[in-house]
Amino acid sequence: MRLRIVMFAGALVLGAAGNALAQSGLEITPFVGYRWGGGLSSVSGVRDFDTKDDVSYGVGLGKSTPHNTATEINYTHFSGDIEATLLSGAKVTAGPLKRDDIMLSGYWYAYNATGSIKPYFTAGLGCSIFSSEKTETVGRFAWDIGVGIRKDVSDKLAIRVNAIWMPTWVTTGTGVWCDPFYCYSLGTGEYYDQFEVSGGLTLKL
Repeated sequence: MRLRIVMFAGALVLGAAGNALAQSGLEITPFVGYRWGGGLSSVSGVRDFDTKDDVSYGVGLGKSTPHNTATEINYTHFSGDIEATLLSGAKVTAGPLKRDDIMLSGYWYAYNATGSIKPYFTAGLGCSIFSSEKTETVGRFAWDIGVGIRKDVSDKLAIRVNAIWMPTWVTTGTGVWCDPFYCYSLGTGEYYDQFEVSGGLTLKL
């Protein structure tokens, strides 16, 4: 299942790149980052749940748009072991937990950037696909928000560094909500949120 997800993400990027080679303003950005966070406190039978920090990597295909902005579709992969403390006090280590993110992001560059250095704000929408060796693959709606800085080295090359927050809502149980007429069973949960700092090398097509 995960292989099909990766192939789908690659097809999106490569397909877009194939259509874009004849256009101006297209950029390909491979990047590597470091991700931490990923704790949960409302899992049934578990007192504490945490994901170990680890390296992430991915690639993005972007295009400059009017008014000092840009858009990008990107794919990121992360894999980290998990640690859990059960209600009995026993500690369990398992994994790895794998997370694949496919996001459509926007970038808003500072209008008063000095020279080739451009600070920016970024936000994205997409999906997170979670999988492990002992669980089924699960997809969730995801979004992210962050800041960064870009340095244009030449007409064909740029470097960027950014920091983002990546929350994803995870259903961990059920609850009951009642209005004046009926009661409903609803899913309850919390945000599985991670933070990432990454650096990328942008190639201008």
